[in-house]
Amino acid sequence: MLDLDKLKKLHDKAYEKGQVTRDKSSDDLMFYWVTQWDDTLLDTTQLQYRGEFNILRKAGRQIMSNIHANPVQVDFEPETEDDDDGGDIADGLYRSSCRVNTSKEAFDNAVNEAIVCGVGAWELINEYKSNNIGEQEQVIVRTPIYEACNTVFWDPNAKRLDKSDANYVSILTPYSPDAYREMVEEMTGEDPGIISGSDFSSPNQSYVYPWWSSEVIYVTRFYHRKKVKVKSYTFKDLFGNEVVYSADQVEGIFDTLVDGGYEVIDERDYEKYEVTRYIASGSDILEETVVPGTQIPVVPDYGERAFVEGEEVYEGITRLAKDPQRLRNFQMSYLMDAVARSPRPKPIFTQEQLQGFEYMYDEGGSENNYPYLLQNRKTPQGEDLPIGPIAQMPEQTVPLALTQSIALTREAVEDVANPGLPQNIADPDMSGKAVLAVQERMDMQSFIFQSNYKHAARRDGEIWASMAREVYDTPRKVMLTLPDGTRKEVMLMEEVMDPETGTIVVLKDLTNKAFDVYADVGPSYNSQKQQTREELKGLIAGLAPGDPMRNILMMKYMELMDGANFDDVRDYARKELIMMGVKEPDTDEEKAALQQAQESQKPDPNEMIGRAEMIKAQADLMDKETDKFNAETTRVKAVAEIKGIEARAAKDRADAEAQEIENDAVESGIAELIQVNG
Repeated sequence: MLDLDKLKKLHDKAYEKGQVTRDKSSDDLMFYWVTQWDDTLLDTTQLQYRGEFNILRKAGRQIMSNIHANPVQVDFEPETEDDDDGGDIADGLYRSSCRVNTSKEAFDNAVNEAIVCGVGAWELINEYKSNNIGEQEQVIVRTPIYEACNTVFWDPNAKRLDKSDANYVSILTPYSPDAYREMVEEMTGEDPGIISGSDFSSPNQSYVYPWWSSEVIYVTRFYHRKKVKVKSYTFKDLFGNEVVYSADQVEGIFDTLVDGGYEVIDERDYEKYEVTRYIASGSDILEETVVPGTQIPVVPDYGERAFVEGEEVYEGITRLAKDPQRLRNFQMSYLMDAVARSPRPKPIFTQEQLQGFEYMYDEGGSENNYPYLLQNRKTPQGEDLPIGPIAQMPEQTVPLALTQSIALTREAVEDVANPGLPQNIADPDMSGKAVLAVQERMDMQSFIFQSNYKHAARRDGEIWASMAREVYDTPRKVMLTLPDGTRKEVMLMEEVMDPETGTIVVLKDLTNKAFDVYADVGPSYNSQKQQTREELKGLIAGLAPGDPMRNILMMKYMELMDGANFDDVRDYARKELIMMGVKEPDTDEEKAALQQAQESQKPDPNEMIGRAEMIKAQADLMDKETDKFNAETTRVKAVAEIKGIEARAAKDRADAEAQEIENDAVESGIAELIQVNG
């Protein structure tokens, strides 16, 4: 355990390390949200008009919208395979915790700050489910950490992106003196009395961080992680199941368990991390609590990050866009100032010409809008004066270089902070290829922020799983959130009998589960649902009306329909899909309805006998027809063979006759030749 002196020394080490980067990040936050005219610019310019023509804010909105539209999906996979659905339980509980308003605010605030100034953070805490008397069930919620660049100080030896290697972190919260007094009274039950600077200083120690001022008192939530030795016992219960308890868990009830029939079969000493949360001011430690899990429950989210000469540096989109944005503000303000100073060409008169009629030429108000103007023709000495102005003040022109540089500065801001979308992004005639190219450019611009947010979400899942093993350690009903946003109630640590062994087993138990945590980026469920609907429409259009698959796809499409007025349609479609065997029933009501439908579809025994006899008669008839067909086939085959033999015989006779005729001709020719030759 830490004392106040040790805590303040560790805080000072974290505060001194990286203070330069934190100051730059804080200035980025101020530049983006508050003002883009700092004291240096105000002292060097004589402009009467100082406007802000913020291109940076538009770029930030585009990146923020892109990340929020593609949330990170966290998935829990048990390290060992078993029949228990621990992974699904963890997924459902985690999604439920993420739907809480404070959790969504924590995620959004951290992402926005990481994009703007390079770093954001949020905190996971365990608290009672309600403030009702006797409430013992706890839940895990998240709280946002505002202005993390100025309020979160990490262990300077931690190097990993998710700070999983950190041994401590300090989170500061400023209080007014009155608010601080109320908090101390609530936590300790004691009135701190008059608060002065001497309460926050020590004559023997010199601390860097100023914990107190006349207007603000800082209080830290200080998380410290250390290794502790723990003894564990493995018991065999009355049903033969092995259960493991730590020495802390069985303290005071060890003998009771043994006397009740629990048998100690193993005991082991091991080391684990223990995390303690201190709530302290510069004068006292107000609260000390061991938190569930083995991880520091604080998650950082970075923009662009690197280490330079051992120093951690980070930045968002603001850092590089500052100079071109300042230049653009100066250029546009100069232009507006020039226009304001010289709104139109002005005539030049001599003093004698307007003597006595100066009020007609005054630009002091609308009441001076006379239908005509007068001037003197002669001087008091009778000398002639020129009629009309003696000269004309030319209209002030805007330098060409200024107008050209305005466009360049806009491009400069967009080059470092904006995805650089084309002007025709809203053009309905843009091809699909062009739209995909624009989307790729947007994705590449926000890739580093999305990637680091994915690391942060994975770290959040690891911390949550570590805490859940101790928070959800008793049998109770919980609400799981399914991927489609629907909710389902389940019983944790449900005891059932194993039909094979006859022993009692505990299902849906997270206390002895270890998970591998994965995180990936994907479209929101609503976006996925819209895409699925479009694909289903195309498939349905390509099927014939009588196709059984068409009916299945129609039911699936109806199930995905949005709108409160379609609840009955969605319910009907889901029931039909269950009856078709496409979806598995989830609730007991759905299982009972499916079983009833299956039983009602079973045919009557007499009907089955009649159908069997009809099938047998049809088979006998087919056998007779087959025999007839085979006999006819044999007859036709025999006739064909006989005709073939006759054809071959006729051919042989014809060949013989032709050969005989040929032989007679040859013999006649030889005889004639002999007669001629004598």
